[in-house]
Amino acid sequence: MNTEPVKTTFLVQNELCVGCGLCVDACSMEILEMVERVSVMRDAEKCIECGSCVRACPKGAITVSNVSAPQRKRAIHTGRQKQIKADSNDGDSPILVQLLDLLSELNPVQHKSWRGTDISRLNAFKVEGHRSSVRYYQANKLEKIGVACMNFHGLMTASIITVAPGPEYDIPYYGIDWDESEEHIFFYCDLLPTDDPLRNPDYLQNYLYTPLEEHYLTYCNMPGLKNNVYHWARAMFSPYVLTGTIDKSNHKAIDMLYNCTADYLKSWIKLWKAATSLDPNSDYMKLVQARREKISQILHANDPGGPPMVKLLGKESAHIALEIALP
Repeated sequence: MNTEPVKTTFLVQNELCVGCGLCVDACSMEILEMVERVSVMRDAEKCIECGSCVRACPKGAITVSNVSAPQRKRAIHTGRQKQIKADSNDGDSPILVQLLDLLSELNPVQHKSWRGTDISRLNAFKVEGHRSSVRYYQANKLEKIGVACMNFHGLMTASIITVAPGPEYDIPYYGIDWDESEEHIFFYCDLLPTDDPLRNPDYLQNYLYTPLEEHYLTYCNMPGLKNNVYHWARAMFSPYVLTGTIDKSNHKAIDMLYNCTADYLKSWIKLWKAATSLDPNSDYMKLVQARREKISQILHANDPGGPPMVKLLGKESAHIALEIALP
């Protein structure tokens, strides 16, 4: 089996490129740069083929494999024709509305401060005229529910939910990142283990295999699934992570994606209901906390969304937003 990463083809018509750099700003993966006033892709293996650079180019000079070049439009959410009741912001994407509806069972309470800092300005704001939000909730047995909906240049909307257990609980994180452009959805959905499932076979069985095996087998053949390009991300995910880039013209795959994120969350909620507190000073929980701290350190140091967030929000606000939105 060929397991080599597939590199994206990135072509620029030099005679059309005016060196404006809009494509560089639009790239959420931070892999484009201007060389002698022409756009160049530094690392094609990291391209998620979202098409943001293609649509940002005012001259139509960029061609990316698997991305067509339609007339420029703003990012459009995949609205599902169903009634969803949720205490959510008007600007929330449909995927956030669906998942927040499920999380309402936890009776979450929104807080307007984060570690002593007022974050009310982040609850609903506009970037370049586009609505965005970063919100922090608390609930029983949890450290936080972090919810973010960020619009990047009107070309891509990133919807993120992270549910982190409290310090006395060893259940996994629930995590989803849903980055939607006009043509594609790049996503990951997982229950991130807070203990090493190889070292702890009971953890693997009870927190991963039993709740997720059936769901994984249902959704693992969705068109567009592929391994995450980052080795550090693959090291922290569970064996049941689902990630890839889904073509929005494939309506069946989109429905599967919505169902997948909901099924994973429903399974996590069952774990949350059954969770019992453990001694945070025990040797076992010290290992759990050490792994959680390492996950947080690695994500904050390497997450590709960091630099674009700093550009849009400024260093201080971006730091707080990432602390809330990431594990």
